[in-house]
Amino acid sequence: RVDDFHLPTLAALGVELARLPELLRMISRFDRCAVIAEAHWIRSVSELEGLLVPIVEIRAFEPGQEADAEAWLAE
Repeated sequence: RVDDFHLPTLAALGVELARLPELLRMISRFDRCAVIAEAHWIRSVSELEGLLVPIVEIRAFEPGQEADAEAWLAE
């Protein structure tokens, strides 16, 4: 669930890039990720990320679709 999002600073991006191998290892433990966000652009970017990181399927949902998201994760 993404309720409040602020763009990261360049320093924060640098830290995340340095931890990218660790993050990819952790993500590989999951088959799917559901993102629930009110902002359309966050949902769009989430699904784009799913295309760029094929080891995990990412699907975005609007608030109020929590049951749909949980059902999809349980499939």
